[in-house]
Amino acid sequence: MPFHHCCYGLCKSDNRYKDRHDMAHVFFIPFPKPKSQPEKCLRWTRACGREGFDVKSITRHTYICSKHFVGGRGPTVDFPDPVPVTSTPSKPRPPPRHRQADRVTSDTPCEKRSVEDDVLPTKSGDIQTGMDIVGPMTALGDHAYCTVKSTADASTQTNLCFDDISTYTDDMLQNPKMLTKKLTMDNITKNNKSSKFYTGLSIAMLMLVFNWLKDKAARMTYWRGQSETKQDGQKSSRGPSRLLSLYEEFIITLMRLRRANDVEQLSDLFGVSNSHISRIFNTWINLMCKELCFLIKWPSTRQVKHNLPKCFKYFPNTKAVIDCTEFLLQKPSIPSSQRVTWSSYKHRNTLKCLVACCPKGSFTFVSKLWSGSISDRRIVQQSGFLDLLSEHDDIMADRGFLIRDLLAFKKATLNIPPFSHGRQLSSVAVTKTRRIASARIHVERAIGRLKEYKLLQGVIPLKMKGSLCQCVNVAASLCNLDNVLAK
Repeated sequence: MPFHHCCYGLCKSDNRYKDRHDMAHVFFIPFPKPKSQPEKCLRWTRACGREGFDVKSITRHTYICSKHFVGGRGPTVDFPDPVPVTSTPSKPRPPPRHRQADRVTSDTPCEKRSVEDDVLPTKSGDIQTGMDIVGPMTALGDHAYCTVKSTADASTQTNLCFDDISTYTDDMLQNPKMLTKKLTMDNITKNNKSSKFYTGLSIAMLMLVFNWLKDKAARMTYWRGQSETKQDGQKSSRGPSRLLSLYEEFIITLMRLRRANDVEQLSDLFGVSNSHISRIFNTWINLMCKELCFLIKWPSTRQVKHNLPKCFKYFPNTKAVIDCTEFLLQKPSIPSSQRVTWSSYKHRNTLKCLVACCPKGSFTFVSKLWSGSISDRRIVQQSGFLDLLSEHDDIMADRGFLIRDLLAFKKATLNIPPFSHGRQLSSVAVTKTRRIASARIHVERAIGRLKEYKLLQGVIPLKMKGSLCQCVNVAASLCNLDNVLAK
């Protein structure tokens, strides 16, 4: 005989215990099936009043006992549905037990203190949005405990423990933004791995760059938009007093550049407005572009030959390896702008940039951004790259750079893989192609390191086109502070 249990409220009726006094003349009725009797099934589940019990919980083994119908005789013509659970007296559930704080034993070095003496005054909503404190905060030793419950679900309660009472002052408990900001800064500077993840720099290099910038940053004027640009001869204002420290503003700029954090996300983390985050980023990215430009420097021939990696042993006169990279751009609304920024290579609207790397993989030249439809030859002509060349310089590039005649005017040479012209390459040409590819791969690795700054990785909104060139230059400068790619 199958076992039948009652699904009504807190009822404990079970056909295995017929000898109990409360099971006399009790029988079980199958629950209405959701497919055949959906409305009746819905009425019965609501009448049962069990938490988490709905129509989806009904199976062929779901039963309800006859005690919950009028007269205790099961469903009748006049009363086909069970009595709602609110009309049936039931034994209330016992309150949940809370774990007590560990007692201090005689072996513990800290002093014994009574719980009553260490109760800290708190009020509802001090700790976390959506949580209410239902018990006093208790300090014991170096720990603080309090019981909170969710305002969305009153049955959910938990104990919170704060490890260092002195760290979480009353001001921080009353201001969740301050607590969030402190935790964010602590996580960034916790170790080199976290610092590298959030900013792209190790902790030591992060402090080095900040110390280089902080004197200029203390005197800079915040960007307030082109409409509010001061006229010549008009007294310039330094802007409002800073809501954040210089170091926090520096971290905000690097986080937005490295992790592509939204303005709204950063404003929530640091407790300032969205416009203030945008003002900080635009100001700092221009400052960093100006002050870190010395990190992208065209080397001398002697410097290149002195630090030539082993993979360039077949190309000892190589001065730079060049390539173009593209950044996806939001589609403009004007048809002429769509046509100009359309890239036949990416089949998207893009902005294009020419970069040059020394044989060790560091950036030595980064052009300004051009529309995606520009050719590689034209960007070499107009970017100013040719002005950096000197006599006997050897430039390595891909097959798409048809610039041999342009380099000839500078008495420089071009080293690209040979063309097949529809025929099979000779063994000498295959060997040269392989050697060039093994050396030229380092510029691709350098561009890949540049694209690790995720703000340059996705589709860039049109509203950022004014500061995108500075973002690329800053990211390239910071990449040069990393380890060399080729040894």
